[in-house]
Amino acid sequence: MPPTLADRLKTSLDELRMQVLGAQVLFGFQFQGLFQDTFEQAGSLERTAHSLSLAAILVAFAMLIAAPAQHRLVEAGEATRRVIELSARCAEFALVAQAVALGCIGFAIALHIEMPQPLLSGIAAFMIPMLAWFGLGAWVSPAPRPQLPEREMTDLHKRIEQMLTEARVILPGVQAMLGFQLIVCMAQSFEKLPRGLQFLHFGGLALGLCSIALLIAPAAVHRLAFHGNDDARFHSVGTRLLTIALLPLAVSISCETFIAAWKLGEDPVLATLAAVSVLLMFTGAWYLLPLAVRARGIS
Repeated sequence: MPPTLADRLKTSLDELRMQVLGAQVLFGFQFQGLFQDTFEQAGSLERTAHSLSLAAILVAFAMLIAAPAQHRLVEAGEATRRVIELSARCAEFALVAQAVALGCIGFAIALHIEMPQPLLSGIAAFMIPMLAWFGLGAWVSPAPRPQLPEREMTDLHKRIEQMLTEARVILPGVQAMLGFQLIVCMAQSFEKLPRGLQFLHFGGLALGLCSIALLIAPAAVHRLAFHGNDDARFHSVGTRLLTIALLPLAVSISCETFIAAWKLGEDPVLATLAAVSVLLMFTGAWYLLPLAVRARGIS
């Protein structure tokens, strides 16, 4: 039997989870790297490469959460062909963005350790994942594209399973990022930050903790209030919790983006622009665009 739309959507969400974790770990690694003692010696070209890698990672993260957000806010948890196709496009776009980030990181590392031809290192760091993620798929004989129905009725059990999967898509990466944020507090260069930026970092930490608490809450509610049973009320409560959880996460990452941009250029205007741009990108992809699509009745 061919997989149902619900099964295909579950597989697509699992694939997004793999990419989200990688994107968040990369962001945490890059953010922590800005507070290493040797970063003060980085030249303008290396700082530019770090800036581009951070921007690419954040774009990838925004795209990866966009499809689950539309599944919740537009389709009310129902499996549709549009969401499955959107998930595939977002995943592919995010893979390109992550490859760009890896290329920039490779170039920055090669510059930092004074390797000959650092540009070749960056190109190699970009091409290897691109060949693995896109070249292999083009080389393998592609199967015919299946003709999927526009939508199918998804039973309550499947919708609850997909809602919990969406929480697992986001949660591991946020937890990994929080670990890097905590490590930064112990770095010597963190003590050199202006007091206001230190408080901003603690605010980002608090918002990240709030997001994690809200992402784990549906599983706890399912266990304690509904004893693991399927219930339409639980699906409604869990969907609201996941939707709310993305807002403190967006603000938390925007706070850290301001700090990262300040570390890279020590320009408060550019740091503010970077943080506001990230916040608008996240809220647009995760809230405004899905709500606009729902208002227009596109399904």
